[in-house]
Amino acid sequence: MMMYPYLKLGPRDGVMLISVLIMLVLTLVFKWSVWEFLFSAVAIIIAFLAGHMKSNEKNVLTFLKK
Repeated sequence: MMMYPYLKLGPRDGVMLISVLIMLVLTLVFKWSVWEFLFSAVAIIIAFLAGHMKSNEKNVLTFLKK
């Protein structure tokens, strides 16, 4: 039974949430500043977005042929 069926969360979202929680724990344990936490959270989000971008093979092959 799903509590919030309107939230379409998958395994990728769960991994990203866990990684942000780990960064929050590291922030609290090592007394990082808020800016360091925000920069690391943004870096995690950018890494996940970049990891799931679809590459256009036609453009890559055209670039390699030149």
